[in-house]
Amino acid sequence: MQSEVRVSAHQAKRPFFPRMVRLFAIPIIIFWALLAIATNTFVPKVEDVATELAGPEIPTYAPSQLALLHIGDKFQESNSTSLTMVVLEADHPLDDHDHEYYNGLVQRLKHDTRHVQYVMDLWGKPITAAGAQSIDGKSTYVLLRLAGNVGQIEANQSVQAVRDIVENDSPPKGVRVYVSGSAPMASDTLSIANSSLNNITIVTIVLILVMLLLVYRSLTNVAVPMYSVLFEILIAKGVVSTLGHWGIIPMSSFAVNIVVSLTLGAGTDYGIFLLGRYHEARQLGETREEAYYTAYRGVAPIIIGSGLTIAGSCFCLTFARLDYFHTMGPAVAISMLFTIAAALTLAPALLTLGTLFGLFDPKQARRGRLYRRIGASVVRWPVPILAASTAVVALGAIFVPSYRVSYDDRAYQPASGAANQGFTASDRHFPPSKLFTEMMMIESDHDMRNSADFISLDRVAKELIRLPGVAMVQSITRPLGRPLDHANIPYLFTVQGGAAGQQLPFNEQANNNTDQQAGIQADTVATLGKTIDLTQKLADDLHTTVLTLENLQQVTDEINQDISNLDDFIRPLKNYFYWEPHCYDIPICYSFRSLFDGLDGIDALDEQIHNAVSDFQAVDALMPQMVAQLKVTRDETQALQTVIVNSYGPAHLQSTQTDQTFEDQINVGNDFDKSRSDDYFYMPREAFDNEDVKTGMQLMMSPDGKAARFVITHEGNAMAPEGIDHVNAFPDAVKAALKETSLAGAKIYIGGAASNNKDIKEYAASDLKIVAIAAFVLIFLIMLVLTRSLIAAMVIPGTVAFSFAGAFGLSTLLWQHLIGLHLHWLVLPITFVILVAVGSDYNLLLIARVKEEIGVGYQTTGLHTALIRALGSTGGVVTSAGLVFAFTMLAMLASDLKTIAQVGTTVCIGLLLDTLIVRSFIVPSLIRLLGPWFWWPTLVRARPRPRRTPADFAGVAR
Repeated sequence: MQSEVRVSAHQAKRPFFPRMVRLFAIPIIIFWALLAIATNTFVPKVEDVATELAGPEIPTYAPSQLALLHIGDKFQESNSTSLTMVVLEADHPLDDHDHEYYNGLVQRLKHDTRHVQYVMDLWGKPITAAGAQSIDGKSTYVLLRLAGNVGQIEANQSVQAVRDIVENDSPPKGVRVYVSGSAPMASDTLSIANSSLNNITIVTIVLILVMLLLVYRSLTNVAVPMYSVLFEILIAKGVVSTLGHWGIIPMSSFAVNIVVSLTLGAGTDYGIFLLGRYHEARQLGETREEAYYTAYRGVAPIIIGSGLTIAGSCFCLTFARLDYFHTMGPAVAISMLFTIAAALTLAPALLTLGTLFGLFDPKQARRGRLYRRIGASVVRWPVPILAASTAVVALGAIFVPSYRVSYDDRAYQPASGAANQGFTASDRHFPPSKLFTEMMMIESDHDMRNSADFISLDRVAKELIRLPGVAMVQSITRPLGRPLDHANIPYLFTVQGGAAGQQLPFNEQANNNTDQQAGIQADTVATLGKTIDLTQKLADDLHTTVLTLENLQQVTDEINQDISNLDDFIRPLKNYFYWEPHCYDIPICYSFRSLFDGLDGIDALDEQIHNAVSDFQAVDALMPQMVAQLKVTRDETQALQTVIVNSYGPAHLQSTQTDQTFEDQINVGNDFDKSRSDDYFYMPREAFDNEDVKTGMQLMMSPDGKAARFVITHEGNAMAPEGIDHVNAFPDAVKAALKETSLAGAKIYIGGAASNNKDIKEYAASDLKIVAIAAFVLIFLIMLVLTRSLIAAMVIPGTVAFSFAGAFGLSTLLWQHLIGLHLHWLVLPITFVILVAVGSDYNLLLIARVKEEIGVGYQTTGLHTALIRALGSTGGVVTSAGLVFAFTMLAMLASDLKTIAQVGTTVCIGLLLDTLIVRSFIVPSLIRLLGPWFWWPTLVRARPRPRRTPADFAGVAR
């Protein structure tokens, strides 16, 4: 047994560290046991710590999150990104009794100011009620903004508080209430992941036990990998929980699930590596102690390299921005470091303790014939085998181009989940994605509560609704998601036409009155003409009378003068008649006295005639003026008649036209309302005093009027990749709508479901690039140090990347094409990091063993022989380890979260490909084809130099 002698002699060395582990085996076991007990007893459970430290799903500095935060701040509503929908569903059209319950629920939500920061009560406001109720009238919803960012414990507590409020109420008969939306969905994801963790752990341990029993067929041999991995998982969970509890590392439930699976898988592999090499050494005839040192020295570099590769690659996730990746990095790296430490101390200590009692010896002879034959075939036919094995992997990679990512977390949670039930209820009554709306805000530098800016805001809504994939846009100008009734220029015509129609009878009556007035005015002109003629005659006669009176005055003056002379002559006689006291009794005396009195009256008559002449002269002077004024009145009346006659025609024509057109004016506005056309929007200034408009502005405009909110509903599935395409079109459409308007240069903010996915897509892509570059560089450096070969260090990550392409393609085939569920966006980056890190282990073990078979320092074996021996020696161990690790990851199917199941399935397929195809055929074929160049710059010959003995130098002169 030349190989046995070679291995025994080579492995006679006993390094310091393995000796210390063997010497202090019992204290080491006690130490790890105490560490496991302490970290799992005096520290909260890792699930609780992960819940407590849960971070936001998307960084708060992401554009979508900044938008939501700024909208909340501008509207003085909220300082978080948590959006929640409370959905009411009834088996009958919602009635007043249901509305009373809704009003009470809204008030109770508003009273919980600790958890509920804002309630958008659309159904409770007349102007928006119709837009918040389903077409069948059986469902409505209310939007909440909760405390805490989505994914954080504060947000999860707020979701639970809302659910408690709902559960503590008794809705009317036939009404069910659901709490759904992005924040409840994230909260349910966390709860499901935590509740599934124990299931995954139990199923994983059972699978490991069954696989190990199938491999070793001995309970005692199962003890080393089994006990060590149980300690490792307890320690990993305990240490990660402790560090998270102390705030040293971030944590998430997803990270804990990955920690558990990787620790169980890698820890089991390391135990299998150690026990497999121990068995190999024992079968080569070494003592138990020698086999221990041989196994330790042979697998320690592999365990260190493998563990550092996994730890380092996963630690690169620390540079990622998404919380899923960022929290995985430190947790997995630290757990893997402890797994390495336990694999290098605890497992050898258990092996040492068992060997003292004669345990752990191989129960059956070594079987390496299959892999020796594979090695021989590779050496003989490297090109056909490489082509065939590459074709197998490439067959899976063919399906990679058909990969279609999904961001819809609903599909990956159980249908019985609380949030999923709400989504299902909403879909029964509302269009799809009603609960996955986008919230957009336009912010200006001035108050937009005016007619001019409302025209620009409606122009934005009009541009958005015309975009593909937009089902509804709700804004201040469209509170119901459709053009606001009567808020258009054509309806102003309707108003004018209606007013004209109402005024028409009065106008017609006024026209008739005008016609009558014209007739009366004509009669008046004629009458005035006659009056003027009569007045003229009167003036002429009066003038003649005045002349006569003047003559009469002259005659009277003469008579009065003559009588005055007579009076002076007969005055003594006259005095007798007045002095006689008995004159009244004497007839002759009284007669003469009366005569004298009459003569005295002539003087008064003359005076009166003078007065009459003066009066008649004044009237005679006025009569011509009166005639002139009557002529002017006649002329003006005649002119007024002409004006009345002239105005009657146009007024009558206008009334006739109004009678013919006012109905058309009424119809044009009504037709525009019926057509729901969004052209010619206009909000009259007096409408801003309307109470409904004021209510709408409270919901859709900021308190200072400088910001306007738009609620955009997607057409189709907003969580699909096309939802991101929809959102990508929003900014350009808004900018085009605002160009050269009163709101040109306004700022645009967009947040919501698809906006979040847009940020996730961009961050995941950039994170994957950063992590991939960092991981490949790290793996290359580790492999370079371990293999001391530049080519080998390049081949290992290259083959693993190729293996990942095949695995991901097969996973796409399985999930997307056969099961009908698209791969979650997390699957690609997570499985890439895991498979690139884990897949390097088996290739490293093979290459390290080939290098060992070649010889250290002095080459003792040819490359072909070393390759056959390495495959024969490590084939069974690596295959066993790969199968155990693969089925360990397959245990993730026990999770109720299909995302974790998809990760486990993809990693399982990748490990199977890497174990059965890449490590068994592709890498050996490359080693065979590259020959000595594979080990460059290390000098390795295809055939070793013959070893010279002293006899070969006999007779050589010195």
